[in-house]
Amino acid sequence: MYTFAIVALMALAVVKLVDFLTDSVAILKTYRSLMTFVLSIATALVVDYSVFEGFGIAVRNSNVGLWMTGFIIAGLTVPWRALFGYLTHDRAASDETLGEHRVVRAA
Repeated sequence: MYTFAIVALMALAVVKLVDFLTDSVAILKTYRSLMTFVLSIATALVVDYSVFEGFGIAVRNSNVGLWMTGFIIAGLTVPWRALFGYLTHDRAASDETLGEHRVVRAA
């Protein structure tokens, strides 16, 4: 259970760091998804944390476990963005499809 909480909180940290960077530097708004993937993988590699070791799952190559943990962190950023969008009624911006909704017009 703590393993999942650690990964979920790493994803929260990545979401907020990406939000901070895209708000600070205007050109980075177009690369929000790419930054999310890069920072997620970098977080897993720098912290040297593998979710598979936390759950006791044997992985043949430990580097693959680290990279997959980075992708899992990137995947867990989506529920955080959805939760923030629901709570604040502020839709995601830029290249993410989470906030792009069109109004249905009557015929």
